[in-house]
Amino acid sequence: SLPLYNFPKQVSSTAHQYTMLTVSKAFLAQRQGNKGQLLRVTLVVLVISIIWVIPVHDWNISNRRIYLGERLYQGTMRVLRTTVSSWHLGLPTVAATTPRPASLVVQAPVATPTCTSRGDTCSVGAHIFAGQSLAASPSAPQRGPAPSAAAPEVSGSATTTDRRWWNQEKDLWIEVHTEEDFRREVDTGDRPVAVDFFATWCHGCEKAYPEICRVVRDPELRKKFKFVKACVDELKTLAKNEGVTALPRMHVYKPGYGMLVSIDVPYSKIRFLKTNLNVIANNPGLGFALDPNGLTWTAVDSFRLFYRFVAPTGPLPSRDAVAAKAAAKAREVEKLQAGHSGLFDHLLKAANIGSGSGGAAASTGPRVGGAAAVTTNGNGNGNGAVASNSGGSPPLSTLMGSAAPGMATCKAPPGVNEAAYEAARRQFLEAHSAEYGYGGIIDSLYPKEVGCRMAPNEHYMDYTGSSVYCQTQLENVFSELRQCMFGNPHSANPSSSFTGDRVEEVRDMVLKYFNASPADYQVVFTKSATDALKLVGETFPWSEGSMFRYLRENHNSVLGVREYALKAGGTFQAVNESFVDRWAMRGDSGGDHSPPNTRFPAPTYSLFAFPAEDNFAGVKYPLSWVRGVQSRSTDSHRWLVMVDAAAYVPTQPLDLSQVPVDFVDMSFYKMFGYPTGLGALIIKTSLVPLLHKVFWGGGTVALATSEDNFHVLKCRPSDRLEDGTVAFLDVIAVKHGINMIQKLGGIRRVQEHVACLTEWLYTRLAALRHSNGAPMLAIFGKHNMPNHRQVQGGIVNFELLKPDGSIFSYKTVEREAAGAGFHLRTGAECNPGACYNYLGVQESEVESLAGKKEGCEDDVEFIKVQRPVDRGEDSISSADILRSIANSNISLAHPAAVALKWVEAPLGSVRASLGWWSTFDDVYSLADWIERTYKDRVE
Repeated sequence: SLPLYNFPKQVSSTAHQYTMLTVSKAFLAQRQGNKGQLLRVTLVVLVISIIWVIPVHDWNISNRRIYLGERLYQGTMRVLRTTVSSWHLGLPTVAATTPRPASLVVQAPVATPTCTSRGDTCSVGAHIFAGQSLAASPSAPQRGPAPSAAAPEVSGSATTTDRRWWNQEKDLWIEVHTEEDFRREVDTGDRPVAVDFFATWCHGCEKAYPEICRVVRDPELRKKFKFVKACVDELKTLAKNEGVTALPRMHVYKPGYGMLVSIDVPYSKIRFLKTNLNVIANNPGLGFALDPNGLTWTAVDSFRLFYRFVAPTGPLPSRDAVAAKAAAKAREVEKLQAGHSGLFDHLLKAANIGSGSGGAAASTGPRVGGAAAVTTNGNGNGNGAVASNSGGSPPLSTLMGSAAPGMATCKAPPGVNEAAYEAARRQFLEAHSAEYGYGGIIDSLYPKEVGCRMAPNEHYMDYTGSSVYCQTQLENVFSELRQCMFGNPHSANPSSSFTGDRVEEVRDMVLKYFNASPADYQVVFTKSATDALKLVGETFPWSEGSMFRYLRENHNSVLGVREYALKAGGTFQAVNESFVDRWAMRGDSGGDHSPPNTRFPAPTYSLFAFPAEDNFAGVKYPLSWVRGVQSRSTDSHRWLVMVDAAAYVPTQPLDLSQVPVDFVDMSFYKMFGYPTGLGALIIKTSLVPLLHKVFWGGGTVALATSEDNFHVLKCRPSDRLEDGTVAFLDVIAVKHGINMIQKLGGIRRVQEHVACLTEWLYTRLAALRHSNGAPMLAIFGKHNMPNHRQVQGGIVNFELLKPDGSIFSYKTVEREAAGAGFHLRTGAECNPGACYNYLGVQESEVESLAGKKEGCEDDVEFIKVQRPVDRGEDSISSADILRSIANSNISLAHPAAVALKWVEAPLGSVRASLGWWSTFDDVYSLADWIERTYKDRVE
C-alpha cells in the first residue's frame, strides 16, 4: 500500500537501496503483526522522509527530493494509521489482506484524472451526475485490475451469460430500481443497510466492484448488514438528494433514523471497508462521521483515525428528533418551491417544475390559437397536465372549442366535389373512428395548431422530410425562454446549474420515451441523425478484419459510414432483405464473415446497419434482426447492430427493452418539427469504452495540456462524446414536443392515426384508372400485403403513369403539385438503394451518368437503358421508344441485341408521407387532385 517511486539518477544508489530496505522491513513487520518492529522501522522511515525534504543547493534535485520525501512520508503515515487503528479498535490487521505493492514504475509524476479506466473515482455533478475529479495522489502508480473494455453482454457462443460487470454477483445484493424500492429497503428491517451507489459507465465503479463483492460476501458481515445496490442513472433525483457527489460511494442507513455515514469505496480504499462496517455494527445506537483532517493525537496518547475510517460521534437522536428534523426539511422544501430562496428556485418556479412535489405550476404565458400551454410535471416525464391560464387542467379536447370528439364540423377542401367528399369522409369515419384523430379532436385542433400557418388549399405531406410543429408546442418553448435564464451548463452558477438540470431532464425523457433503461443506454445529443451516424462511423473499432454490412435500402447517411471501414482496411457489403432473413434469422452460415488473421488482437468487430423504416417507400424491416445478427457473433468476431430510426420513430413505437440494439440514431425535427439541428444517438453503455474517439474539445475532456500531447476524456458517455457545449436551448425545447405527443395519447395513438390514413390513401390511389383501364399509378412498398400494418409505414411512394404506361416526369409532378398547394417530395429521396431497386435501374447504369453531368445543378431525371422485351409487365417501364436509340448518347449495350428494347427509366419518384398532424382532408385532396389532373393525360 506504500507508493514507491524510482529515485532521480542524481540520488546516491546507496541511499536509494537503504531506503528501499527500510520500507521493505516496514511492510514485513506490518504483515507479520509485529507491533514493536513496525514502530521502530516506521520511525526510521519518517526520519528518512524528513531528510529527503531538506533542500540542497541544486534546485532540480531539491525539488525532486522534496516531492519524494512528501510522498514517502504520506505513504508511511498511511501504513502506520492503518495498523494502529486496527490495534486501537481491536480488529484484525487490515494490511494482512492487502496485496503486495506493485513493482516500481519508471515514469515522471503525471496528474491522472480518476474518471478513467486507470482511476478509482468519478465525481458526480450536482445536476448532471458527470464530471471528474483528480486523484488524491496524482502520481501514484495504478493498482488493481483495469476495467474490461466493453465486455460483451452475452457470450459469443449460444449461451446467454450476462457479462456486464454490474450484473455479476447478483445474489449478494438487493437491487433497487425505483425510489419506492429504495425507501422500502432502507426504512425496514432490524439490520443496518449498506447501499452501493454506482453508474454503469463509471470505470472506478467497475474497477472496485469485484473487491466490494469480496467484502460483501463475508458471512459475518451478511449477518450484520443488508446490502443494496442502486444505479444513479436510474435514481438521479434520489442520488442527488442523498448527497452522492462521487462514485463509487456506499451509504450506510439505520432503519427509522436515515443515513448514518457516507463512505468512499474506490479500489484504493476498499481494504478499509470491512473495518468500517465492523465499527458500525459493533457500535449500535451511535452516529458516525469521517473527518478529512486525517490523524489526530488525543490527550491519552492514542490515535483516532477519521480520514479513511469511521468513528462514533455520539448517540443517535431519538425518533421524535428525527421526525422533527424531517418536518423542518419538508418546510424548507416547501419554501423553496414557493420561490423565496433565490434565483435558482425562481427559475424552477418559472419552468413550472416543482422541487419534488410532482405538481405543475400554472402557465402564466400567453396562449396561441386558443390552445393552452402544455407543461411537464415535477418529474419531467411528460405526463403533466395541459395547464390553462387559471391553473386548471381540462382534457385537451375541451380546450379546442365546443365540438365534441368525433363530431367536429368540417367543410370540404377547396376544389373538391363537396358531396363526394362528405360521402367519402363518412365512410372513412365509420371504418376508422376509433383510430383517426386522437378521439376525433384533430379536426378542431388542426386549424389552430397547424393550419393557421398555411393557405386553405395547402396540404403538408412531407413528414418524412420534416415533421411540423404545433402552435401550443411552440408557445410553450418560447414561454419558457421568456421566463427563465439559461446559461452554459459547463459552469456552476445558478443559470448554468438550472440549464444542466433541464438538459438531464430531457435525456431522461428520451430514454423513457423509448423504454430504455438508464443503466443500459445513454443519450448523446448530436446535430442530426446524420451526425449520430457519423459519430458511430468515426469512433467504431474498425480493423483490417472488420466488415460494414448494411441493407441496400439504407439512407445515404448510412452508406457514408463505409468510408470509415475502408480507411481502416475493412470491407463493406450491401445486402437485400432475403439475405438477412437467411443469414440472421435462419442461421445460414454462408453469410457469416470470417475475418482473416491480422495483427490486431481478438475480437474483431463488424457492424450491421439497417433502417427500422426506409425513407423511400416506408417499408418497415423486422426489428428481430437485431438479436438475429448479434447471435452470429463468436468469441473472436462480434457483430454489433445499428438501427437508423429517423424515419421510424416519428410514427412508430420503439421499445429498447425488447429490442437490444447497440446504436440508434434519430432527428427530433422529424418527430415533431421543432427544434431543427438536433438529433440523438442512443448507445449501449457497455459499448462506450470500445469507441475510439479522435477529436476532442470543449467539455469532452477532464484534463488536457497545451504543449504536450496529453488529454483524458471524461468518463460519462454523453460528456466524452458531445463535442463542445451541447445546443442546450434546442435540447430543452425537445421536452415540449414529447409532451405534445403524450397529450395526444402517445406514440401508439399517432401510429394508429397515421396507419388508417395511409391505408385509405393507398386504396384510393391504387384504384385509379385511365379510361382505357390502365392504372394511373405504380405504387412502391408493401401496402398490398395482408400484414401491411406490420411491414408498411406512413409513406406512399409512386410514379404517375400515362395511358400507354409511360411515366410522367416527377419534376413536372412536383412543380404542378406545388402550384396546387401540395407539399410533396420527389427524386431518389437520398436513398439510392431503394430507389433504383424499385425503379429497376442497375447501379452500373447510374454510374455511367457521372461523366454526362455538366454542372452541379444538372439533375438527370431519366436514363435510357436496354431491357428484355419479356419485361413488359414491369409497371415502371414505358412503351418501346425506338427513336431513343438514335438520340441516346449513352452506350450501355448493343442496340440491336435480340430480345432487348430501349426504354426510359426514371431516376426518381413522388413521395407523399404522413405524420402526426395529417388529416383526412390531406389524403382526400391529394387523391382527388391526381385523378382530376392526370387521368387520360398523355403529355
